[in-house]
Amino acid sequence: MIVNRFFTSLIIVPVLLLLSCIARAESATESSVPALNEGDFSVLLNDYAFTPGETWSNENFIRAGKALSSVLAGEVDINNQQYNYYQHSYDGFQLFSAAAVGDASHTVLAEILLGSASVPTARNIKVGDSLEQVQQAYGPGKEDNSDNQHWLVYQSGGKQLMFQIDQGKVSCIMLKTDLGEEQSEISADQAISAATEAIHTWHLTSLDDKCLRYDLDDSSDKRFFVITVREDNHDSSCGGDPDITHRLFEIKVARDNTQLLTNADNVDGEFHNLIPPATNH
Repeated sequence: MIVNRFFTSLIIVPVLLLLSCIARAESATESSVPALNEGDFSVLLNDYAFTPGETWSNENFIRAGKALSSVLAGEVDINNQQYNYYQHSYDGFQLFSAAAVGDASHTVLAEILLGSASVPTARNIKVGDSLEQVQQAYGPGKEDNSDNQHWLVYQSGGKQLMFQIDQGKVSCIMLKTDLGEEQSEISADQAISAATEAIHTWHLTSLDDKCLRYDLDDSSDKRFFVITVREDNHDSSCGGDPDITHRLFEIKVARDNTQLLTNADNVDGEFHNLIPPATNH
């Protein structure tokens, strides 16, 4: 019995060591993959970052490039709320905008569908890449085999990044948001960033960024962050009196990031929406 135990230990110990090494290798592989972040749910289209869940507007429609077609794709029920889905087709990808029936003033980008190798994800995975390449970039993922299709799904909060796998290769990539999930409130810093981007996008002033000051009011309005944009002359290149900060205009950023208003260029001080309701392109 002593001999048997001795030989048994000679067999078991190397096996256990081998299994331990394999487990550590797999664990190291998984831990070496960076965790998902917000940027993983955005994609560059025509040199502009598009993210499911953001407000959809005519400007976004144009920014994406030359549309091949734009049609009403159908009506979808989400948590007992009906949404109209619009399919906007471009060369190599499709965008789906959605608006709650009866509330077309708030239209969002619901899905992005990539069907060409010319459009990679944030981690440089594209149509035609192998399953192994996807898992090396994003980790093992969750498998979904519904509707006789094989998808590898990566999720964070209400957003999903999905890779359709056909014969071991990526045949389609989808980025989408859960319209049924309640919108979370953005932070004060995010509101300031939105106001800064709005100034650049709509050319609300000719002054440089270093010549501007932002005064944030986050308590007077329950729905909006109110940002007063002032002239700041503390940088000598801006000129003017450094002790005087002229008020230029206000920008109101919705706390759920669905609206962006300003009274710039309005002598009456009335606010207008910088993001117009999307039409049925």
